[in-house]
This record gives sequence, structure tokens and C-alpha cells, in this order.
Amino acid sequence: MSPLLKLCIMRVIQKKGLQAVQIVPLIRDAEKYLQTMGLTPATIKSIVSTWKAVIPFMESHGILLYSAKVESDYLKHYFERTGIDFSLEWAQTVKSRMMRLTEFLLTGEISKRTKLSPSFDSEIGQTIETFLEQRSRNNRLSAYTIGHDRYYLSVFLEQMNSRRILHVDELDAELINGFLSSLDVNKVSLRHHIIRELRLYLKYLFEEELLKTNLSRMLPSDAYRKIERLPSVYSKEEINAVCNSIERNSPIGKRNYAVMMLLSRYGLRSSDICGLQFDNILWDKCVIRVLQYKTKEIVELPLTGEVGEALIDYLRHGRPQCDEKHVFIQGISPFRQLTPAGVYTIVKKTIRESGIDIGDRRRGPHALRHSLASLLLKEKVVLPVITSILGHKDSDSTRTYLRIDTEELRKCALDVPAVSDDFYMQEGGLFYE
Repeated sequence: MSPLLKLCIMRVIQKKGLQAVQIVPLIRDAEKYLQTMGLTPATIKSIVSTWKAVIPFMESHGILLYSAKVESDYLKHYFERTGIDFSLEWAQTVKSRMMRLTEFLLTGEISKRTKLSPSFDSEIGQTIETFLEQRSRNNRLSAYTIGHDRYYLSVFLEQMNSRRILHVDELDAELINGFLSSLDVNKVSLRHHIIRELRLYLKYLFEEELLKTNLSRMLPSDAYRKIERLPSVYSKEEINAVCNSIERNSPIGKRNYAVMMLLSRYGLRSSDICGLQFDNILWDKCVIRVLQYKTKEIVELPLTGEVGEALIDYLRHGRPQCDEKHVFIQGISPFRQLTPAGVYTIVKKTIRESGIDIGDRRRGPHALRHSLASLLLKEKVVLPVITSILGHKDSDSTRTYLRIDTEELRKCALDVPAVSDDFYMQEGGLFYE
């Protein structure tokens, strides 16, 4: 495109009053604005790098000026590669950052994202902390789950702090009703979780005799149902391809391969992989005995040849010498126990780099657990046996995996009966007029 034609197009856009500008000066000005927001240089550099990635897209499509429509087209193009070149989580980050650039284009400002962080110094805040600690301890909940529960109760605490309601004995039906009416009815999921967590907290206050009235009874129950997503599963061939793609010459590769074998062959949870100790491997009996973190139930699994060889290779040639009693440890000093987050990273990275077509499937440890259940169902293994292998307390927990056996579900479908011509000719054929 000639410089004269470019100039003519820009003048037409400006004359029509469209909000579109050259991308490079826009990014430069937006970067200066970010520097006034107190963000770290590393964060600013990362955001600007995301913005600059739109430049090749515009050049390849012959786009001269950046606009809100360019953002929309770019994100549509970008999201097509989700699950292949990058994760959905990163795609959402890119979307948020591009929206900030467009916001700066339209308003000249970038709104600061603020996190809800009320003070927990009041008596109500302290009892919330105690409640969450007890809930975590009694139910063996992860830090991730407790973090969400803390956020839901923070919404309630924020309003109480703003109204100077600091003591538990000040809570009454009027206050609870006022708080409920302030919740956004359009945010169905968030409202449901806040009410659920508040109900548990108020019940706790009553049972601990901190409240004379059981205010939890006045909280409404709703018919909220989370839209269930079918579990992500991989075929036997795909799982083998993923495991075989791991480079096993390095200590980290040997560890990752052993972890993947335990996950894919036994369907163990990541928490049980991390908690595996040397005493749990009974080499003389060819058995792995695991006390499950989630259910507190002991499950015994046969130590197969391929899993045993993977463990031996890691223990002899990959695991650093240290006093840590757990089998799997982090790859850098100080050598500590591997964490569930570390297991998730191993699985996610291995699947992504294996070269298989991921599509929109999940890439965490639980996907391997679902895949094992799917494989066992296809092999006609009865439900109680699958329950035993997966370490569930009862078969009710295992029945959720029946949803992924689509081939058997198709056999349950009923044929639609044919409709006779007489039906359409009712009352002289006027039935469908």
C-alpha cells in the first residue's frame, strides 16, 4: 500500500470521528500511564509485550489504525489457538490486557483493578478467621478452596465494616436481610456461593453459642445448579504418546516420567502423589499402599513392571541425595516435598509439549484420573472395581464418571416414533395452520 493511500485512509477515518489511532504511539502513551499506577517494571514490561503482539496481526491484515474492532478481531483470532500454543488461563490474561489498551484508547485512562481486602481486626473478622481454620482442619480443604471461602465471607465483612458493625452480638435478621438485598441478582453463581458460605458461618456462631439466634435458618435456599462440564479424557494412545514424549535423560525428566506413570496408570490424586513416602512402596510384595489425603482411606495398588521401573530409574539415577522422607521432591535446592501445584505444572507442561491435539480439553492431573475411569468403563470393568481402583469411599462418587462413557449412553437412546399422516390432517389439515 502506497504512503499516499495510507494517508487518505487515515484522513477518512479521522474525518468520520472514529476512535482509531496508530498502534505504536498508543502503546507508548499507555505504557507511560501504567508507570503512574504504581505497577512494577516487570509487570509493565509483560503487559506492553502483550500489547505489541497485536502489531504483526495488524500488519498481516493490512490494518493501519487500532480500534475497538481491531481488539475484537485480534482476540477472536488469538483464541483459535487456545489449548494448542497456550492455555485458556493465559488467553484470558491476554483478553484482559487488550481490553485495558482499548480502554485507554477510548477514555485516556486505565482503571485500576482493586481487590477486596477488608480488615479482619473486628470481632466478626476474628470469628471468620477461626471458622475458616476449623473448616479447613475438619474437612481437609485445600488452601485454594479456603481462599475462595474467605473471599465470599469478605464480601459480607466488607459491608459490616463499612456500617461499623464490629461485634457478633450486633448481628440480627435486619442486617442479614439488608446484606442479602445488596447482592447482585444477576451474578447468580457468586450470590449462591456467598449465601452458602454465610449460612455455614452463621450456623457455626450459633453452635459455638456466640449467637443466641440461629440466623442461618433465615438465609434463602436457591435452585442454583452449576452447568456441569463433561470431564476431559484422553485415549490410551494419547496418554502413551504423552508419557513417551518425556525426555528421560535428565533427573527432572526421570521424576516427571515416574509422576506421569503413577497418575495415568493408577489415577492417583496429586495430593497422594506428593504424600507418597518410601514406606508406602512395598517392594517385596509388589504393592503400593497409599493413605489417601482426601478420603483418609487406605488403597492398595499392584506395583506393575512399568511403574516399578520408572520409580527405580528415578530413585537410583534422578533423585538428589537428601533426608526428605517423601519420594518425589522439587528439582532445586533446598530439596523439599513436591507440591500439588508442582504436579499440576508437570502434567500441564508435559501434555502441552507432547504434540497431541488438545482442543479444549483440560490438562491437569484430574484429566488423567478421568481418562483411567473412561478406559476401565470401555473395558467393561464393573463399577465397584473402578471404585476400589480410584479409592472412592463408595460407588456414588464413581457414578459421575458414567457421563463420559458416551458410547454406552448412546445405546440408552430411544428411537423417535414415526408420525402418521393422520396426525397432520387433523380437523381437515388446519392443525398446523
